[in-house]
Amino acid sequence: GGAQEHYGVTPDLCTLGKIVGGGFPLAAIAGKTDLMSYFDKEKVGKAGFTFQNGTLSGNPIAAVAGLKTQEILRRSSSYERIRANGERIMRGIHGYLDAMSIPHQIVGDPVMFDVVFTRAPVDDNRGALRGDAERSKRFNFHLRNTNVLKLDSKFYISLALTEDDLSLTLNAVSDAARHIVDV
Repeated sequence: GGAQEHYGVTPDLCTLGKIVGGGFPLAAIAGKTDLMSYFDKEKVGKAGFTFQNGTLSGNPIAAVAGLKTQEILRRSSSYERIRANGERIMRGIHGYLDAMSIPHQIVGDPVMFDVVFTRAPVDDNRGALRGDAERSKRFNFHLRNTNVLKLDSKFYISLALTEDDLSLTLNAVSDAARHIVDV
């Protein structure tokens, strides 16, 4: 599921952070059998065993949250709905910023993206760092003032977003665009 299925990529190893636990403190490592066999508890004390431990290990509440998250995400159209909501927000942001002639690039995937205030193409982190940081800071500030929590990071799209949430977000973007047009 997820990005691996969407992009048709099967990595040798995959690490998953908080999303795997629905926001609870949980992480996971998944991979091909030959690599995962190094973590096999039957090999403790033998050659080829690799000890793995972490602050997100062994939390039963987080494990249950993770199982429930996977159950919900496996439901029909969950991923499609998340992507559609992200695409809608991306189109809205682009439309409002274009209408105000504010130079910008929207980078990332509809489930996790950001706005970089620049005319130049953004192909990597260096390109993103060349964006207008002051305009970005003010944009995020105005979003927060209209009840959209976007810190100085990306937009993260959730399955829990309602039609009201999407409208609130797009209205906040429109308001923020008006506040940063003269930066």
